[in-house]
Amino acid sequence: MRWTSHIFKQIRPHHFIKAIFAPKRAIRELKYRYTFSSAFIFCSFLSQVSRDEVRSLFDECYKQRCFKVAEKNVNLLKPCKGRGEMGRESETLYVIVRLIKPDIMIETGVGAGISSTYILRAMELNGKGRLYSIDLPDETGLSGWAVPDELRSYWDLRLGSSMDLLPALLKETGPIDIFLHDSDHSYKNMMFEFRTIWPYLKNNSIFLAHDVGRNDALFDFCNEAHIPWTKVRTFPVLGGIRKKIDFLN
Repeated sequence: MRWTSHIFKQIRPHHFIKAIFAPKRAIRELKYRYTFSSAFIFCSFLSQVSRDEVRSLFDECYKQRCFKVAEKNVNLLKPCKGRGEMGRESETLYVIVRLIKPDIMIETGVGAGISSTYILRAMELNGKGRLYSIDLPDETGLSGWAVPDELRSYWDLRLGSSMDLLPALLKETGPIDIFLHDSDHSYKNMMFEFRTIWPYLKNNSIFLAHDVGRNDALFDFCNEAHIPWTKVRTFPVLGGIRKKIDFLN
């Protein structure tokens, strides 16, 4: 009863209309909304630590004023008023990296580098880690312009498409601790990245994907890889899985 009550609080009438013409999409929406959580729950679920510990790291992030970069860009990096409860995904990435303390993390998609900055600052405070980023620059030719110089020693930026660069990068790095998809959100590209990265993720590593509600990629991949949907959490459009060997056997 609690499960169905939660579902019906989240859905809107147009979901029922969609179900008539596109039942798979309607099911996807229902599953997605069922896993929707706050930032605290999302981080606690993936890292398997208490919410108090998670909350303390959101406070840490807030007190640092979110990594002041060039003065003209400060407004882009100010924390939300909610201090992480339903706040920015970049703050959530910071907390996850602080908790997991990865040696190697790969992200696809950089843009200005706001999320990269949070990740790199967390690595700096951890005193370890390297972030490998793949980005296909837009017409400006700029990638990661917001990342401060003092954090770039933890960063390795590769320019090009993930389809071209990701397989070779994984052979170079070997097993990784965290993966973040935030590049081209087409079904084809997402499935390519998910299938390519999954074998390289260590046991108890973290799999993250942005805009997972845009298409069926995450849902189809979970079915393909035999990942129970109960092991997935979303916040708000960021999907997360902790890879554990026990639920894959």
